[in-house]
Amino acid sequence: MAEKRRLFIKLNRLRDEIDSNGELKLTSNESHYLFRVMRMRSEDLLEVIDGKGRLWNAKIVEKKAIKLTNGFDKPLQFVSRERPLIGIAIVIPKKGFENFLQMSCEIGVDIIQPLISKRSVVKECSNEKIIRYKKIIYEAVEQSERLWSPELMQVLTFPNWINDMSSEAQVGFAATRIEDLPDCVTWVKETPHEVNQVWVVIGPEGGWNKEEEELAFSAGFVGVSMGETILRTSTAAVSASQVMTSWRRLKSSF
Repeated sequence: MAEKRRLFIKLNRLRDEIDSNGELKLTSNESHYLFRVMRMRSEDLLEVIDGKGRLWNAKIVEKKAIKLTNGFDKPLQFVSRERPLIGIAIVIPKKGFENFLQMSCEIGVDIIQPLISKRSVVKECSNEKIIRYKKIIYEAVEQSERLWSPELMQVLTFPNWINDMSSEAQVGFAATRIEDLPDCVTWVKETPHEVNQVWVVIGPEGGWNKEEEELAFSAGFVGVSMGETILRTSTAAVSASQVMTSWRRLKSSF
């Protein structure tokens, strides 16, 4: 059976913009992707996802529109969001952040929190950057066949993020040059699956400063090691993503 192409369309568009004939007008970017990139034609079938757990069968009805086969109210599939939610908080690195977004999405991370720290090279994030980051995530959702899209949170400073963090979340604080830290794998094995959120925080390539380390530990974060070598920020974040999603998927056998 031929593979069906997937198209990510936000829930509010599907809910609000489907016309009386059950058709949804495509944006210029969507039209370019379907007709120029994927070489699709009228009457070709595809799958539509909303990033909120739903999937519909659809077909192209003309060069500018698609139609959901069974209508908006009857998705072909719906899956609930897996629990606990997996979060990665990462100080935005100068290089590698976009690759991290793609890979963490493919791996199965649920929440991505970009951070600014004292030793950050990147000190601000423009709206244009955020738009690009979201586009990378949407494309990774389509490619990886996920039904839930990760949430990309507003960029925060490290102290502000700590202040907003739920007291019920379990947070591993990835650090280097601190003796006797448990390995991230060991820490997550001991984390109960009944918690609502599990996070690992990845710092800048220059490392956390002492004030940030003290702030994290006073907030109840658990220091963890990402291994015996010093990793780049993006590498450490991908590694942590894989560890946590494997723990959630395999549960007691991990």
